[in-house]
Amino acid sequence: MSDNSIDAAPLILVVDDDWMNREMMQAYLERTGFRVLLAHDATSALAIAREHQPHLIMLDVRMGEVDGYDVCRDLKADRSTSQIPVVMLSALSTDEAHAHALEAGAIAFITKTVNLSRVVASIRELLDLST
Repeated sequence: MSDNSIDAAPLILVVDDDWMNREMMQAYLERTGFRVLLAHDATSALAIAREHQPHLIMLDVRMGEVDGYDVCRDLKADRSTSQIPVVMLSALSTDEAHAHALEAGAIAFITKTVNLSRVVASIRELLDLST
């Protein structure tokens, strides 16, 4: 990327086992000025996070064999990724799911049914807080 404004845009890693959710989130985030990387499972999420050091990771709770809570714990246990803010996403909106996300090391929990513009506003706010 040769454009400095593009290079300076925050890099977000979106992790979701549902390709439609990944693609929708990528399209929306890119339209609002973010650079986006995608991962479909725990293994690829950890590898991409280590290699690219995104500014923030958006992590789905329910993902096949390894759930997002475990991935978040793994990210926080790894010295190379422990400082990357993680936002957990889920269709579940229970207090228990929210508490479980925070216990795993996430800085926020967002319900997937929330308007995407509110998701972007939350991301911008969280990135401002983490700098």
